Amino acid sequence: MDLNAPPKILVVDDEPNNLRVYERTLAPLNIEIVKAFSGQEALAIAHKHDFALILMDVQMPCMDGFETASLILDHPKTCRIPIIFITAFARDEVFEFKGYDSGAVDYLVKPINENVVRSKVSIFLALHKEKLQLSHACKVRDQAEAELRVHKQHLEELVKERTQELEGSIESLMTTQNQLVESEKMASLGRLVAGVAHELNTPIGVGITGASFLHKKILHLKKSFESGDIRRKELTDFIECAPQSTEIILTNLHRAAEQITNFKLVAVDQTSERKRDINLIDYINQVVNSLSPALKVAAHKVNVLGDNLIELHTIPGDISQIVTNLIMNSITHGYKNGEQGNITITVKQVNKTVVLTYNDDGQGMEKSTSKMIFEPFFTTKRGAGGSGLGMYIVYNLVSQSLSGTISCISEVNKGTQFLIEFPLVSQ
Repeated sequence: MDLNAPPKILVVDDEPNNLRVYERTLAPLNIEIVKAFSGQEALAIAHKHDFALILMDVQMPCMDGFETASLILDHPKTCRIPIIFITAFARDEVFEFKGYDSGAVDYLVKPINENVVRSKVSIFLALHKEKLQLSHACKVRDQAEAELRVHKQHLEELVKERTQELEGSIESLMTTQNQLVESEKMASLGRLVAGVAHELNTPIGVGITGASFLHKKILHLKKSFESGDIRRKELTDFIECAPQSTEIILTNLHRAAEQITNFKLVAVDQTSERKRDINLIDYINQVVNSLSPALKVAAHKVNVLGDNLIELHTIPGDISQIVTNLIMNSITHGYKNGEQGNITITVKQVNKTVVLTYNDDGQGMEKSTSKMIFEPFFTTKRGAGGSGLGMYIVYNLVSQSLSGTISCISEVNKGTQFLIEFPLVSQ
């Protein structure tokens, strides 16, 4: 459909002179005129072109204009072409009604008024143009709707495909993340084992030394007794050193036993998902005590303060992991080598909420760093063994296991504070 092509008009008249008059009259309208000299010829031509209008003479031999118009308008292909009848008879109502009944849209009487003809034809040309534009717009709309349906279907398939890929990626990422978190937990437990083993060396070593010294004294005294050459001074020396040696042995063995008890408790908690009742202050002190080897390297001091009546029914390993990671984070990132630090953990109860405040007086962090500290794999010591999962684990344990919140406040050279709040009764 070419909207810019000149419209076509079919002029039907058995008089050639009349056809030339129509050509001259309609020439200014920039149209293409197709001529027919009879009704039969008009019927044949009407089916070959897309006409905007038909000017039909009524009085024609064989087949008059009324009959021709009726046949044209009865055919589906040409039924919508407007027809204007032109006749030489005077206007008569019966005659006009017959014309309108045959399907005419207007009626003109010869001799024709050229201005009137041009005006009427112009109106139907304008209507034809609007009809073509509307038809074109409908086709464009239908095509756009069809393309939109295809695009929508393709988009739905694409979204479904991308969603499946994303779900697979998320599942894979979660699996990898859980593996990394478990690896970090086991690494933390490994560091605890190594630290406790180092811590046990001293009391056990002192106990062995004391026991060896006492054993030698006993053998020497036994030998003197068996030879009958025992002297009072030897007996007096043994009686004086024996209690001291046993006291040293017992003290260091008790110290080692206490270390082992704390280690067993914390280690079991870190690998167990069972809930049990704990006194929060006492348990935090046990965790801190299990970290004493790492704290003693730089002579860091940890003070645990607050309400010692707070009792929790929770998974103790979560509390242990949180406190351990916070302290190790301070040791690793908060202080320079050889710098002595002070860490304070304060616990209090506000209504039915536990508020745990962790403070260190280390070198602090930039604001941009403190904002990213809970992000997975974020670390400022990537090349020094940092995994970037310690504080991410803390965040997950607080938010998921304890159903609480954690925030970080830090300034450069002014230390770091972590504020943890969680319900006294876990969900």
